[in-house]
Amino acid sequence: MKPSYYLLILCLGLLISCGGSGSDNTPAPVQTPPPLVISDVDDYELADTQALLSDIEGLLQGLPVAEFFEQSYAILQARNPELALSEGEMADDATLTNISDAYLLQTAAIQNLILEKLAQYESTTDPQQSLSVDIYRYYLQQQLSWAEFHLYSYPATYGNFGWPGSTAFFFTELLPVTSEEQAQQYLTLARQVGRRMRQIGDLLETRQQAGIIEPKVTLQFSLNQVNALAQQTAVSTPYYQTFLDKLSQISGLSNDQRQQLLTEASAIVEQIIQPAYQQLATQMTQLLTQAPDAIGFSQYPEGQAFYDFVLSHYTDSQRSAEDIHQLGLQELARIHAQMNALFDQLGYPSAESIGQKLNRVATDGGTVSAAQVVPTFEALIAQAYNELPGYFEHIPQQQLVVIGGATGGYYVSGSDDGTRPGAFYAKADQARPYYTMPTLAYHEGVPGHHLQIALAKELSLPTFRQQTHFISFVEGWGLYAERLAKDVGWYEQDIYADIGRLEFEAMRAARLVLDTGIHAKGWTYAQAEAFSLEAVGNRGSIARYSVYPGQATAYMTGMLDLLNLREEIAERQGEDFSLAEFHRHLLGQGAVPLSLLRPYILNNLAQQN
Repeated sequence: MKPSYYLLILCLGLLISCGGSGSDNTPAPVQTPPPLVISDVDDYELADTQALLSDIEGLLQGLPVAEFFEQSYAILQARNPELALSEGEMADDATLTNISDAYLLQTAAIQNLILEKLAQYESTTDPQQSLSVDIYRYYLQQQLSWAEFHLYSYPATYGNFGWPGSTAFFFTELLPVTSEEQAQQYLTLARQVGRRMRQIGDLLETRQQAGIIEPKVTLQFSLNQVNALAQQTAVSTPYYQTFLDKLSQISGLSNDQRQQLLTEASAIVEQIIQPAYQQLATQMTQLLTQAPDAIGFSQYPEGQAFYDFVLSHYTDSQRSAEDIHQLGLQELARIHAQMNALFDQLGYPSAESIGQKLNRVATDGGTVSAAQVVPTFEALIAQAYNELPGYFEHIPQQQLVVIGGATGGYYVSGSDDGTRPGAFYAKADQARPYYTMPTLAYHEGVPGHHLQIALAKELSLPTFRQQTHFISFVEGWGLYAERLAKDVGWYEQDIYADIGRLEFEAMRAARLVLDTGIHAKGWTYAQAEAFSLEAVGNRGSIARYSVYPGQATAYMTGMLDLLNLREEIAERQGEDFSLAEFHRHLLGQGAVPLSLLRPYILNNLAQQN
């Protein structure tokens, strides 16, 4: 079916030709423009690895340590061109990132070379440079470990956890289109989505050969999402709709220019993107017949070794799965006791389940209409900003905006140059209970993710330290920010919001149990849902935990490490302890692996005293 703008062209042609100059007044034949034919792009050509390593070694030879950090990290960043494109950079040969296993392993070879070269700087006596060397070494070693386990992933899984969803997210949320030149670049990149989908298919095949197929329950979710985009009309897809919206905001474009760009966008979607999604859906449908019923990674060959690694990576510790499981149960017991004390204050029946009591809180705490969700979050964040100077010596300058939509509950950092602000995406397509909104605003906005990440961009640090996000620190800080709001009294006048805080904290404790239950103890999907229902009052995000192993353990373990560090320093300093000074030490180095942060801060404080 032709897009609707062809009908507009046809109508315009009839109006011009009617009543023409011929003596018989017969309208001239309408000349319908031929449809655009869009060609696909060729597959990537991989450079020779040994030649590439030789060139890089020459570039890094004999550099001072500060230049080594910048040059080597720039080489690694260039391996992912989507990073620069999302910052608004223009390129004559703009390309999506190569996501093939071969390219990943080549990147690992480069990282290994940089790690070897880093050793020559380990004797530095400058404390800041020494910390940078330690952080860079940690970062590179972690990347190399991920490369060893590169087959342990579900490339086509649902949402932004997999490549289909994250590719669409790059085009709809991250890729700027503020000029005709950027619009043309958008189309250049959109032509490459077919190649991206073929690469996803290759990744699926490689993992299938290794005995790793996404479990049936989440593979069905993933297939549904890929199918949905493949079967939409071209002009209804997010690729086209986003382009349409962004073009409408570019001043200076003539109607003809805008229409030409939209015509090409529709043709790209119809001829390249949707057929590629359909082909991927066909492949996923075939995999569905072989997909396992079990959901844990330990079912795969060497899957337990992989899970041990991700636990170590995300918690930045050597805790075993069993230790983390028990920690989750202990924390749940503590949180439940605090929740029950508040439920008792409200006079709720003690015999009711947590879920039933939280349903009461959702009603009693008030409801915010869909139209007021974004303004309410904006007001909470504005109020938090007013309070920050009492607890933080430095407030980042980068703006934070709230973006409402059909999905939400996450933060996307702003661009390095500040042109794109930090964004808290809030689900705002329907009314929602108020009682969890303050905690969500504090976690995703301030004093949570935005304060920490935006501040890191403003620090005088090597670029890699401004941009790397160690999850145990970043998510630990997000949850710490929720607790901080409690500690400084922001919930004192709202028992319902305090219960919302505890509900979120219980969810993070439950994740320790759920993640380890799924991937180390062989829990079924139904088992995990039943535990979540009992522990938190809802069925939980079991799909997320099953496709993204280990990540959910970073929140609670990270927060506890930060709280323990604060308590230790407070005990040492006594009356001299300053919360603002502690936060300066904590955030003043950017995101730091917690295993490196604690000794650095304690040593720094000891030298000051």
